[in-house]
Amino acid sequence: MRILKRRELKLVAALSASWLLAACATNDMLHSKHEMSVDEQWQPNYIKLSDYQPPTSIPANVGEGCEFQYLAPELEKVSDPDILKSNNGELDFTLSVEYQERNIAGCNTWLRNYAYRQNNGSKTSALVGPTLKLKPGDILRFRLENRMPDCASAPDFLCAGSHQHSHSEAMDAPLSNEDAAKMNTPHNFNVTNFHTHGLWVSPSKNSDNVLLELQPGYGFDYEIRIPEDHPQGTFWYHAHVHGSTALQVSSGMAGAIIIGDGNPDKDLSQQPQIKDKVDRTFLLQQVAYDCNGVIEYYDANNAPSDVDVCKLDDGTSVSLFGTKSWQQMQRRTLINGQVVPSITVNPGEVQRWRFVHAGVRETLKLVTLKDSDDIKLHQGIIGDAEFVGSLNQVSVDGLNTGQLDRWCLDQTVKSCNIEALQPGYRADYLYKAPIEPGVYWLIDEETAAKSSLQGEAENKEALMQIVVAGQNKADTLPTSAALKSYQAHAAPTPAKIAAMDADTSNTQDMMFYLGNRSIIADITDPTCLTVSNSDIDNAQGDSEPPIFSINGLPFGQNPDRDLELGQWQRWNLCTRGLASMHPYHIHVNPFYAYRTGPDGEQQGVWRDTLAIEKTISSGLPNPDTNYPATVVYSENRYPSSLPGISNPDTVKKMYAGAFVLHCHILDHEDQGMMQKVVLVE
Repeated sequence: MRILKRRELKLVAALSASWLLAACATNDMLHSKHEMSVDEQWQPNYIKLSDYQPPTSIPANVGEGCEFQYLAPELEKVSDPDILKSNNGELDFTLSVEYQERNIAGCNTWLRNYAYRQNNGSKTSALVGPTLKLKPGDILRFRLENRMPDCASAPDFLCAGSHQHSHSEAMDAPLSNEDAAKMNTPHNFNVTNFHTHGLWVSPSKNSDNVLLELQPGYGFDYEIRIPEDHPQGTFWYHAHVHGSTALQVSSGMAGAIIIGDGNPDKDLSQQPQIKDKVDRTFLLQQVAYDCNGVIEYYDANNAPSDVDVCKLDDGTSVSLFGTKSWQQMQRRTLINGQVVPSITVNPGEVQRWRFVHAGVRETLKLVTLKDSDDIKLHQGIIGDAEFVGSLNQVSVDGLNTGQLDRWCLDQTVKSCNIEALQPGYRADYLYKAPIEPGVYWLIDEETAAKSSLQGEAENKEALMQIVVAGQNKADTLPTSAALKSYQAHAAPTPAKIAAMDADTSNTQDMMFYLGNRSIIADITDPTCLTVSNSDIDNAQGDSEPPIFSINGLPFGQNPDRDLELGQWQRWNLCTRGLASMHPYHIHVNPFYAYRTGPDGEQQGVWRDTLAIEKTISSGLPNPDTNYPATVVYSENRYPSSLPGISNPDTVKKMYAGAFVLHCHILDHEDQGMMQKVVLVE
């Protein structure tokens, strides 16, 4: 296992530390349309905003209608997020982060949202970030502006405050327990950056660099070059500053990225039975605004002094991110910022529906039902109605699978085995409307506690009304054979998998651990195949706060993980401790993993996010039930060229650098369930 506690880092990793140390600087930089530089002394240009005028108070009516209560479906026509489309090989715009007042289900909220403008036009704001449409070979070039207020009112929460350490210092030496605890206490609420989730792009410099920290009153110019052979599909973006990722994403700071219009032989939109079909993008969000219409704390026991902590009717204080918080607040999963919108589809019509789980905690099991007397939405009840299995999957995490997975075909609701969406997942389905006109529903089917991210049973909820009406259409679905050539990546060969299985010196072992520090600290080099839940008594211990960790050490203490560019590796992934599962996500490159397909058999798919369940093994031919683990395989790929850069050595250097792997329950990441990864040449 190649996890090294390195005192001397490769040059690119050492430079990453200097990038972050510069993040708090207040240098005024002139804005210029820069070209990508391979200068090894690169430093980020943080541009002071000359027109920075953040709000100084909260509007008087914020918080009205924000009580914790059942939210009725609105059934308004589903809207599409605004679309920003590339032109002549580039997508240029300005994206700002700022407080915005808006009404959600009758509540006047005051949340951190995105606003954008193009070509010196007027600013447009929305709860959902604009959809970015690009082609392979394009350059995503934009300025991110932080227009949040400064941190004077609560420096330990709104910025780094007394935390002292930058988020890169763990590269050089592990922090003390006290300093690591400070780093992994939620903070940086008004500091931001930008992450392109799932894109195969450089993690360095002014590209998809999640180690940057943009302070209030400053801007930064991003330049993200999309390889010409980048997979075409559904990806997304969101804020990713350690300490506040959950707070900002659950405020609505997210949007879709669609890569398309490239090589038609790999573009599903050009497949004859999909071409010219209606193509919809649905962003699923859990916006965790409290009873005052704001999101200004994580833990009810650790909130800024000027923030009112909400209480339930029984006087219990409500933490906004916790095991039972979402159910306690009675908020709904939104689709494109709407509470149960409505869509109209012709009988027999096929549409492409792209789902992005941009939420934080909910497990979403998507099924469609026919309307019946048992569905009493005004009471918050969805009864046992007739099931209509018509979600046919063609893509996982933006990567075409090369097959048609017809989930739940001829199954009852209770036996439907559709793969649930966890935070960070994307899934593209071909929805085929029933021939019979009428009202149908897309719902989030109930989830048992053992299958829920929260370890708590989740009730079924309506997500969208589907009205089937109009002229009949005779649309047909493509077969798996017709989709095979569109597969984004070929599966690793059996020989390649056997070689990775045999190369134990190169195996990566990653264990999510939530629980008592002293219990795991007593185990030397804890790994998935050497530590069972019974060994650690399921992490139950004394009253000390639990740690959110990778291999028993939280961010700031776990060593950087070296990966070599161009190399294949087997990974053993597992969950130990208090939680039932954690969604694993790694930046830059996807991985090949097994899942149970619609026919009940194991199938391999490429993806970038995967829930690692505590008690279930996957990818192991003869799993040991005492040491459940999920085996995946990955290649640390890099392209041979990028738009405007043809030198392969230059491109390789651009893909070397530091990024992270982490749990995509984002408040877990904010509290330390994250590790720095360094791609080296």
